[in-house]
Amino acid sequence: MFMENKDRYSFNSNDLLYKIYSYRKPLIIITSIGFIVSIVVSLFITPLYKSNVIVFPAPSTSISQSLITTINSYKKESVFGEVEEVEQILQVLHSDELRSKIIKKYNLWKHYEIDSANEKYPIDKMLKKFNNRINFKRTEYMAVEIEVFDSNPDTAAMIANDICMLIDTVMNRMEKERAIEAFKIVQYEYDTKVAQLKKLEDSLQFIMSKGVLDFESQSEVLNKAYADAVAGGNMRGANELKKQLDTLAKYGSAYISLRDFLLYEKEQLSLLNGRYKEAKVDAEQILTHFYVVNKAFKSDKKAKPKRSIIVLVSTLSTFALAFVLLIFVELLRDLRKKNTVQISES
Repeated sequence: MFMENKDRYSFNSNDLLYKIYSYRKPLIIITSIGFIVSIVVSLFITPLYKSNVIVFPAPSTSISQSLITTINSYKKESVFGEVEEVEQILQVLHSDELRSKIIKKYNLWKHYEIDSANEKYPIDKMLKKFNNRINFKRTEYMAVEIEVFDSNPDTAAMIANDICMLIDTVMNRMEKERAIEAFKIVQYEYDTKVAQLKKLEDSLQFIMSKGVLDFESQSEVLNKAYADAVAGGNMRGANELKKQLDTLAKYGSAYISLRDFLLYEKEQLSLLNGRYKEAKVDAEQILTHFYVVNKAFKSDKKAKPKRSIIVLVSTLSTFALAFVLLIFVELLRDLRKKNTVQISES
């Protein structure tokens, strides 16, 4: 009897088909019940509509670098960003700030039927619902896809488009905080340099008011004239020239120092002025971080659930589970009979 049972459960394909045939009645009944139940359940599942936006990232250069051309800017860069820019956009899309703005604008607590006051873990439930309905991914063409599922097709499209627009809002907010601080620093340095130049110019103007207009040429001319006056016996003229030479001697070194230092500082101010303009552009202007390939639109066909797939998978699963349970039940029955026979023989 034992050997008979052992051979009985050494299945091949014919044995499997035989077993299915022998259990055909309970299998048909259970599978039919599973089929009907899966249809009923699938009808109660809320249909979801899909809307998506596809964007290409822009290069992550500053606004001043993008808009202010220089002599050496002869190389044309790609208008699209690389892997780094794609990852930056994906990180922003997963940020708490962006998610909070969408939840607040569309009142997703009410829309997703989550009671924030009485639920045990409302935030966790909201995050799971949000991540289940709204997805972000990188495409094979180095773009970013924003995918939104919702029971209302209009809401799905609006959320997708608003998320797209919020990319710039969040990224510009982060960049502007840094750019404004940088502009304040450059502006302070620029204003300080301008004030310093004004003092230098006032000092030079004071020296020039004493008659020192061009030290090198004046000293050469006055020295020659003084020598000629002394040689010609014109002592009165020589005395007047001597006064002018004394003035040159008194203020000449200061004149040269101030003049040369003023020229140097003006060159520095010119360089600082370029930095000032760039920092001002970065702090005040806004440039998009992406290019929209496809905007989201209202879908007229539901994307989820695929009722036919749900029914098919559920029916096949019911059939397989029922078959395994029937085999298990038969095995237990045979083992019980075997034990009974052994006890009676002993």
